Amino acid sequence: MVRRIVLLLVVLVLSACSLPQQPTPTPLPPTPTPVPEGTPALSPADQARVTAWADAWATVQRFRAEITAYDTSGTLRQRLELAVVLPDRLHAIQYDPASGQPAQEWIIVGDAGWIRSGDRWQLGQIQQSPDFASLYDPAELAAARTGAASVTIEELPSETIDGVICEKWAIIVTPAGQKPNQLTLWIGQADQLPRQLRTEYADGSVLVLRYWGFDESFTIEPPGTSEP
Repeated sequence: MVRRIVLLLVVLVLSACSLPQQPTPTPLPPTPTPVPEGTPALSPADQARVTAWADAWATVQRFRAEITAYDTSGTLRQRLELAVVLPDRLHAIQYDPASGQPAQEWIIVGDAGWIRSGDRWQLGQIQQSPDFASLYDPAELAAARTGAASVTIEELPSETIDGVICEKWAIIVTPAGQKPNQLTLWIGQADQLPRQLRTEYADGSVLVLRYWGFDESFTIEPPGTSEP
């Protein structure tokens, strides 16, 4: 469900844009994507549940998110705040883990990308269209097949995230021959949209995503036009 999120931003914004080199954050280990082979790894009930999550996500046109990454000692290593207008608009701010101050800022509109250097925005060209919808992708779980991955889903007591009553789900994805990745997903009880996703990798590092702003009416335009 969680792809190479930080690596996606780093590669597509810093490398694909023809801009001066910027310091590249250490990417997080990726969550392996199950290969669709064999019979479904999910029970019929879980398959229906995950499909409902995917159907709800397919209605989303815009959202805000925060990505925080922690190393094996629990130290904060990455923090980014995003505003996304699907399919191809992003405003991202990366914060320095030590000071908490903004360190880098990017805007992507279609195949054009800008990175902020001081008070100036520098324009570059995106060589490959990013898939911002993959910042949350329950369809990956729906596509999981036995032989390629083992998936278990367990409902936990509901909790409230940012004032929203949420279903809480423990999900364990174990790709064939690999150690398990443990996910905890908080889904809005009323709208079935994600509010938080926590992934604990086999090495003990942790990636947390928070989601909100589904009903906000912001736009993302080139620098100097408007801000989200």
